[in-house]
Amino acid sequence: MKIIMPIAGKGTRLRPHTHTTPKSLIRVAGKPIICYIMEQIQTIDFSEIIFIVGHLEEQIMSFMKSEYKHRMKFVRQDEYHGLGHAIDQAKGEFKKDDSVLILLGDIIFTADIAKVVGSETNKIGVMEVEDPRRFGVVTVDKKNIVTHMIEKPENPATNLAIAGIYYFKSAHKLFDAIHHIIMEKIKTRNEYQLTDAMKEMMAKGEKFETFRVPEWYDCGEKESLLDTNKVMLSRYATHNDVKGSIIIPPVFIGKNVKIKNAIIGPNVSISADSIVKNSIVKNTILGTDTVVENTVLNSSLIGDHCALSEAPREFNIGPDSEIIFTK
Repeated sequence: MKIIMPIAGKGTRLRPHTHTTPKSLIRVAGKPIICYIMEQIQTIDFSEIIFIVGHLEEQIMSFMKSEYKHRMKFVRQDEYHGLGHAIDQAKGEFKKDDSVLILLGDIIFTADIAKVVGSETNKIGVMEVEDPRRFGVVTVDKKNIVTHMIEKPENPATNLAIAGIYYFKSAHKLFDAIHHIIMEKIKTRNEYQLTDAMKEMMAKGEKFETFRVPEWYDCGEKESLLDTNKVMLSRYATHNDVKGSIIIPPVFIGKNVKIKNAIIGPNVSISADSIVKNSIVKNTILGTDTVVENTVLNSSLIGDHCALSEAPREFNIGPDSEIIFTK
């Protein structure tokens, strides 16, 4: 079995951070998003990981080669025409037919993948969501066999959303279906979708069975990234008390971080080599080698190699006065 992980996207909803950092390398609770995904595959047997790369691919290649010893290939995607098109870039790596596990590279999830791979049936990870319109949505029968699927429907028939985890018994059948939708120009929302390729496979007799993904966290925009950081910190936060400052757990403090006269937390991640002085920081992610001074931060996302300092204010306020600073 091989794994395909598409991570070529530009992460437009996380700009300006993704102008210089690939979304999959943005840190949550002190480590890059892609590391959480890699942890999920450590218990399964696979021969190779194929990364679909594009935007800032050199950073991804350098990081993955330095951190992991798996057999890896990096296939460049020059144009962006949907997830189906992204997966199609890997077809040259399957000279012989093989099973394939597809994992989207911009989410954090927990699932028992070991029970999925090797199945006699194609598998799709699903989760129940409040607003399925942002996802691919499936309809299933009593045996959890998919009877219908559609990408980002305006009026979803169910709340079962596709969670970005797919197992295919035959990579060649998958690529044949993708080839069909590209040749026939079958698009949804003007893109070649993996859901349309799977519908083509179903039309030719292939079955897809769902499995539940108990935890799934979105990392696509600032607010959801901070929410995910909060959850991960509740599990993995580690810190030492800092003399002269107050640390309110959960907090992650990286190596060589200097903190002076500050209140840190809750729900704060500070990456390596950063400095926080005379500041209050909560519900925030700070990148590496970043300096924060004389500042109050809340619900903030500060990138690598930044400097943020606020000059002290001077007031002359008479009796019976009220001053309120708003956003």
